[in-house]
Amino acid sequence: MDIGAQIRNLLEQDGITQKQLAEFLNISTTTLNGYVQNRRQPDAKTVIRLASYFNTTTDYIYGITTLREPLATPYNAEERHLINIFRGIPEDKRSLYIETGRTFSTFGRKKKS
Repeated sequence: MDIGAQIRNLLEQDGITQKQLAEFLNISTTTLNGYVQNRRQPDAKTVIRLASYFNTTTDYIYGITTLREPLATPYNAEERHLINIFRGIPEDKRSLYIETGRTFSTFGRKKKS
C-alpha cells in the first residue's frame, strides 16, 4: 500500500479532515493533498509527525506493516532476525518452524516435581 492510501485510510478511520491534519502538521492543504494523491512524498520528519498524530508507527505510514498499533516493546535485533526468517519460509512449512520454536523454548526447563 502506498503512503497516500495509508493517509486516506487513517483520515477516514479517525474522522479527520485533510484541513485539520494539515494544520496540525503546519503544512498547506495543497501539500497534504499531494501526499494523499501520491503526487508528492513527505520527508522523514513529516512521516514521523504523521505517525505521532495517528498514534501509529512510521512502518505503518510507509505500508511496511499492517499493524496500526505500535508495539508495547520494540523487537530487538535477534527478534527481528527471527521474524525475517519466518517471513521467508513458505506458508506450508511455517507450522514446522513454529513447532520447532516451541520445542526449543521448553528445552532446558526443569520439570516441576
